[in-house]
Amino acid sequence: MPRQVEPPVSTVCGTAKPISTVAVLSCAWPALLLATVCLVPYLNKAFVVDDPYFLTLARQIVKHPAHPMDFEICWNNMLGCTNMNQYASGNVLMGQVAQGYLLVPTVLGGAHEWIAHLTQLVIAWIAVVAMTSLTFRFGWDRWHATVGALLLVAIPPFLPMASTAMPDILATALTLVAMERLAAWRAEQKWGQGAAASIALGLAALARPHLILLLGLGAFFLLDGVKPREVLVQFRRKFWLWTPIVAGCGLLLAVILAVREDIRAISAPPVASGARYIRDNLFTYLLYFAFPLPLAACWVANRLNARRWLFVSILFAVAVIPKLLGLRWDLSLMLFLAVVSFGALADLFFEAAKGCDLTGLFLMLWILIPLPVVYYVHLPIKYVLPCMPAVILLCFRLLDDVSKRFARFAVVIVIVACTSYSFLILRSDAEYANFGREALNELITPHVAAGESVWYPEQCCSYWYAALDGARLTYPGGPQPMPGDLLVMDRLILEDDPRLERFPHRTLVGTTFHTYRFGRTVGLRLGGLYTGFWLWGFGDAENDRFELWRID
Repeated sequence: MPRQVEPPVSTVCGTAKPISTVAVLSCAWPALLLATVCLVPYLNKAFVVDDPYFLTLARQIVKHPAHPMDFEICWNNMLGCTNMNQYASGNVLMGQVAQGYLLVPTVLGGAHEWIAHLTQLVIAWIAVVAMTSLTFRFGWDRWHATVGALLLVAIPPFLPMASTAMPDILATALTLVAMERLAAWRAEQKWGQGAAASIALGLAALARPHLILLLGLGAFFLLDGVKPREVLVQFRRKFWLWTPIVAGCGLLLAVILAVREDIRAISAPPVASGARYIRDNLFTYLLYFAFPLPLAACWVANRLNARRWLFVSILFAVAVIPKLLGLRWDLSLMLFLAVVSFGALADLFFEAAKGCDLTGLFLMLWILIPLPVVYYVHLPIKYVLPCMPAVILLCFRLLDDVSKRFARFAVVIVIVACTSYSFLILRSDAEYANFGREALNELITPHVAAGESVWYPEQCCSYWYAALDGARLTYPGGPQPMPGDLLVMDRLILEDDPRLERFPHRTLVGTTFHTYRFGRTVGLRLGGLYTGFWLWGFGDAENDRFELWRID
């Protein structure tokens, strides 16, 4: 799969050839069309999972723009309510406030779902255009630019996350804009390019906190060599080249200081983090590069084409050991994929370091950005989404050594398969989200209209829709339902829900069940779209229901 006629770029400098806006748009339009066609049918999709938090954040910003986290949050209300500043250690990094500012037009427009989803679609378009331009900046031709943008859209979780109001599409777009503008600045040294790069770098961490590492990655991007002597010489001669990095740090610090309340630490809430999560999250991180990301498959194809049979054979032999030990087929498959992914990442990193390949090192460092998240309670694939461009560019480099016919056939298969998989996830997640909205309306509205008091002790979709339907929030230490009042509960995740233990005297008066027609994205035995590894699967469970209880 040859590159363009010019000599391929061997460093991270980017190509000095001017990039035509017309060329970028002409290569981006298939991906723009694909994203639009897939997402427009879901503009009215209900808010789901963490969406209500970011909408609540936007409501607070409308009231007090300089105090985005100064509001009470009852998200995990088994623990009661707390001020968001306390929950997020008082810093805007953990609060991920950038998405709140992005959703301000949604709140001002009446908090309709279609406004939020249309906003996300526009951000997705920006990401697609930036990906197309970045591919050109790395010396690839028009075909690669077109395919790179299509892969960005097709490979999960881009489309599924673009159908939510969460900040992952914004984080991906800011990452792409930052790196594309930084490549342009490195090649052309125009101050407008540097300014755009610094703004994107500074804001990216406010979308997802682990993207603060982009500042260090950007500094590495601008190097001409990795040897200490080469680095010192470049700093002495071109210290001004790192102006966008310094400006990005300054912008981020300025925002933090401008909206700070009581900064104690830049860390996740203790209830949601700890060393006990690291092992499983590292395992999940490795799995993603084998499925649904195609990096491990491209690496295997490259190594087999290079006749490195012995290395690949040994790796596969080690990977099948779990099955020989009698583990379940699903666990054996996951261990197999994790071993192959680890071998691929280690081999690529060693190869780039041994050859002082700046492009290879840069791309490998890019895909390591999500590693700090392993300390968090789980590692859903949405945290890996900002690394997708690096995965795509690495795949281009790996397929560069195989036959053109095979590479193009493989790329077409990946785009079609991934688009189909993304569509299944989109459809299933919309079904899950809409069920919550409809069930709450069905169980709450008639009783509120009849003058009865309905309460909810929930997070996720209930935190938004139950209140809109007229229910009141109850939590430990707060308002409590009286005998005769009604309590609406979802069992979509927990069957043995400790929240019900607060109300031992109750009578079930209504239940709304749901049977999934297109698979499911939440409640899977081995993960889920918003938790880990398997993004989609089949199956129904007894806890696919909402319940209405009367307090005795």
